[in-house]
Amino acid sequence: MTSARWVLVTAPNDRGSEPRDVLAPALERLRRRHPGIVFRTAVLGGSGPTVSAGLDAALAAGAREVVIVNGQTMPDRTMESWFKRVVAHWVRVHDSAPVPHIQVVSDLTGSDGFADLLDAALDSGVPARSTAAPIISPLWDEVPGFSRHVLVCRGPRCSVNGAPETAEALSSELDSRNINDDAVLVTQTGCMFPCSQAPVVAVYPDNIWYHRLSADRVARLVREHLVEGRSITEWIGARRD
Repeated sequence: MTSARWVLVTAPNDRGSEPRDVLAPALERLRRRHPGIVFRTAVLGGSGPTVSAGLDAALAAGAREVVIVNGQTMPDRTMESWFKRVVAHWVRVHDSAPVPHIQVVSDLTGSDGFADLLDAALDSGVPARSTAAPIISPLWDEVPGFSRHVLVCRGPRCSVNGAPETAEALSSELDSRNINDDAVLVTQTGCMFPCSQAPVVAVYPDNIWYHRLSADRVARLVREHLVEGRSITEWIGARRD
């Protein structure tokens, strides 16, 4: 049976912890309370499922309403603005089809239960100890020996415009050629700024920035640039002198 209502519980990104894993216990309790509602997690940027992907899934499932709730407790006006922009972009892209009614919920600090949440936390702490792992280690004394560093932008605009698929295709293509981190190090970054060229991928030390590097271009990128050492000039994005 198609669920008419979906809820996307979001996070700015998945750095540190995968929101899907962190939120799983809470979402499972919500599913038991509201069996007719679909609960999913999504991120604004990073490597996890994006807000756009969540909206695509809701649309494909025939949902009539989607509620987007920021899983952070503290207000973040910048993130709230970005969520609204991403949703507006998604609606514009799908303006030829009937889309679900979408609501973006403000921060949770104004809810009646927020003080109760803080009160409950007062008795749930664990003692701080000096035996925790140090912040430095001999393992981190040297720069890795890779020959090229590939930066895949996972800022909000690139994440909306195909960066998740590009990152996945790049990982798969490198794996298929047995190219590991000792040869090519791939890093998914925050916003790299030329957002209108999304998805953006930069290759160093070559200082080559590719624009609109969609997933279907990745195989050629790996073959010609990362293996053969020839940049693909027609894909290089415009840049300031």
